[in-house]
Amino acid sequence: MTRPLVPEDLYAMRLVEDTRISPDGSRIAYVVQSMDRESYEYRRSIWLVAADGGEPRRLTAGPNDHTPRWSPDGHALAFVRSPARPTPPHTKTARDAGEGQGQIWILPLDGGEPTQLTKQRYGAGSPTWSPDGKTLLFTAKVGEPEEPEVEDAAIGEEANHLPRVRTITRLWHKLDGVGFIYEQRTHIFSVAADGGDPQQLTDGDYDDGEPDWSPDGSIIVFASDRTDDRWTWPGASIWTLHQASGALTRMTDESLSCHAPKWSPDGKTIAFLSTARRESDGHTDLCVVLANNPGKHRQLTTDFVPTCDDTCIDDMRAGHGGAHLVWSPDGNDIFFTGSMRGTTHVYGAHPSDNRLPRRLTEGSRRIYGFSMDDACRRFALAVSDPNIPGDLYMQEVDLGENTAPVMERLTHLNEELLSEIELAWPEEYSFLGADDWELQGWILRPPQTGAGETVDVPAVLEVHGGPMAMYGYGFFIEFQVLVARDYAVIYTNPRGSTGYGRTFSAAVLNDWGGKDYQDILAGLDAALAKGGIDGTRLGIAGGSYGGFMTNWAVGHSDRFKAAVTMRSVVSMTTMFGISDIGWELTIDELGGATPWTEPERLAQFSPFTFVENIHTPLLILHSDNDLRCPIAEGMQLFTALKYLGRVTELVIFEEQTHDLSRNGHPRSRVLRLHKILDWFSAYNPVG
Repeated sequence: MTRPLVPEDLYAMRLVEDTRISPDGSRIAYVVQSMDRESYEYRRSIWLVAADGGEPRRLTAGPNDHTPRWSPDGHALAFVRSPARPTPPHTKTARDAGEGQGQIWILPLDGGEPTQLTKQRYGAGSPTWSPDGKTLLFTAKVGEPEEPEVEDAAIGEEANHLPRVRTITRLWHKLDGVGFIYEQRTHIFSVAADGGDPQQLTDGDYDDGEPDWSPDGSIIVFASDRTDDRWTWPGASIWTLHQASGALTRMTDESLSCHAPKWSPDGKTIAFLSTARRESDGHTDLCVVLANNPGKHRQLTTDFVPTCDDTCIDDMRAGHGGAHLVWSPDGNDIFFTGSMRGTTHVYGAHPSDNRLPRRLTEGSRRIYGFSMDDACRRFALAVSDPNIPGDLYMQEVDLGENTAPVMERLTHLNEELLSEIELAWPEEYSFLGADDWELQGWILRPPQTGAGETVDVPAVLEVHGGPMAMYGYGFFIEFQVLVARDYAVIYTNPRGSTGYGRTFSAAVLNDWGGKDYQDILAGLDAALAKGGIDGTRLGIAGGSYGGFMTNWAVGHSDRFKAAVTMRSVVSMTTMFGISDIGWELTIDELGGATPWTEPERLAQFSPFTFVENIHTPLLILHSDNDLRCPIAEGMQLFTALKYLGRVTELVIFEEQTHDLSRNGHPRSRVLRLHKILDWFSAYNPVG
């Protein structure tokens, strides 16, 4: 006998992260994320399982161990060990040695305890082994705080909180989920694998990251924005550092924003991913540049419909798996994840010719992480689908034209929980949107109903954020708890979504609330035409850009009985000045408008302009530490609606960021789900 899914089930869910197969392909190290129900803390530990299957073995106890990386000989793992929550250091000496920060450790797999390798004041990350296994690269922040007295006061048993006084001189000075970013810079270090003092390899007023060794270990490639415009229009270039001479060479021009550089096996070519630095269409491309011909990159995916990244949205994890590239030993293939039509899969590209990349994994699923053995014969995959929050799979690699081999599932982290509850599987459908474009959507129905049933159920239309992202075949607990309360959930990928080609994703530029809105309504009407849904009992919900569209919809229509807007865009004028990327949004995505040159244009794209038309009961969910769509957005919407006497509530989640639904405080995530359910139950009830 199964039971309905409830928000509290989130506490019990465990997820696979960062799957890393050993060099010989025999074992897979991976991270398991869980929640401690009593302390409300996230826990991460590293596990090991044979690639051919068997009983997984826990390697580390946590509480927050992550980023496992195999040594070239497969005898050790480097990983990052962090505290479960930020903890103040006991002394200044301990503070300077990185107490309470994430540090790199080495775990011998032939026996023995892990040993700490770094003691960086602000922590260390991104461990990367040298080809000979003798040295590791890592990234770490450097720099002195603007107010050292404040840091000193927070040390020891007599710790005292002093309020900071900040002096801001840069346009781009904060980042959601991080905070203020103007004090420290991230640079690249090296350290001997058997210990010793780290050596700082890069410096300056730049952020350097994603390092990779050349095959002979003499050159390091990395991503860094060293342009004069880096504090206005950030976008990294690909650089190389010759270790012997210290010479730096920029490999790509300033028109691109680049990441995930990777050397070819012969050391002659660097592959990387890129988007346009300015006025991006949201489409990520795979590119290569010859090491001896800097500035002359070649795009391998010009006519490739999928975007070369994982852009599938869910509410179980923040970010998109950390994009990375893998070269085959002969240099004939480059492997990467790509997103298309609601799925994310592994693809293989040919750097030497113009053939389109081919898909190497199959199924209605999202692959949010992958790695390969040295011979590129096996994949270790982190996989989710609408009924699987996230597990480890292994698949043999078939580089021929045959059907992809079957994925072998190696973990069942949530088997006990999933055996107790009944989940819905999405019903995919297609429809015509604005300009008669063929679009994709899904319906999740309560398990006891189906298309054409005589008893119609109420529904919630969900709109994704981005807008340059996509809904798809991932696991969404928000959708599933709504279905468990007997709501149908409708969700679509309107123009502006990724996974349908660059023209499609670019179509939302300068047109927020235009044909994208028409697409969404067309998808709703097409879902209603399939039957089983009561078109007079509709709700709408969305976050970020989806929150913008929720605000827009209730300001332009009274067809929805209730609405929930989350971390939303309300006014383009205020977004320009308060968001961590506000000026980029209005200038690059809305035609160059600023509040003082084209106030009418920004008002045209602002839901706040139409607030007097909102009569739908509207729940506003916002985090007070959201720097992407700051709390002022939600507060001004609430104030206006209350002044107008409309039905509204503002729920503020303290100490949370824009990613509350994905990696926020566990209790806050659960309460957020309850707020959504309670609002729809009150204003768009099932009964």
